Amino acid sequence: MAKGPVDPVPLKAMGRFTHEAAVVDPKTGIVYMTEDMDTGLFYRFVPKQPGRLRAGGTLEALRIPSMPKAYTGKDFPLNTPMAVDWVTIEDFDPVDDTVRVEGFDKGAAIFAGGEGACFAKGEVFFSASNGGSAELGQIWRHTPGRNAAEGGTLELFVEPNDDALLDGPDNIVLAPFGDLFVCEDGEGTEFVRGITPEGKLYSFARNALNGFEFTGASFSPDGKTFFVNI
Repeated sequence: MAKGPVDPVPLKAMGRFTHEAAVVDPKTGIVYMTEDMDTGLFYRFVPKQPGRLRAGGTLEALRIPSMPKAYTGKDFPLNTPMAVDWVTIEDFDPVDDTVRVEGFDKGAAIFAGGEGACFAKGEVFFSASNGGSAELGQIWRHTPGRNAAEGGTLELFVEPNDDALLDGPDNIVLAPFGDLFVCEDGEGTEFVRGITPEGKLYSFARNALNGFEFTGASFSPDGKTFFVNI
């Protein structure tokens, strides 16, 4: 960790697209990234040297081989892990916003508004804020393979299609007791929702001050204090 100012070197190999969240697998150094677009993809960056992103690497987008060019926003099976692989993005630093176009042309899956992500117990959970038949949001679970050569699986973990349960999921974090905490960015009153490992939802906190979203959910190192912004 830097102790003072550092040179702001752009990490171009990680892609020029509408970045949202990024999380790192501590075992492999692979960085998983969401894209805040209704036609966005889910990416990973495989570094040449884990922990040294400046050294470069390979940008890839998730593909479901059994459903190439899948649109996951509607009519996607719930709680059904599917094998995935990853397509290489060759033009990772284009002049125009074409990274997701290249990925989709190669069969990558589209996610409806990629938002928050967290690495939890060896898995990546991420939000699609506009996914689902009611466009109220989805929570996805990606289980990586044992190494970069193995694609892993993808599962639609939560899609309630009920704004009383979930509306516009955004930031997401793992609580120390094993549940996920999800910050809403939807319409009306905003909540922090809890999700159990079994996929059951409950309300943890409500913004009684105004109509703005919760952001930046995190826990103290000892797990005893939960921080959140408005």
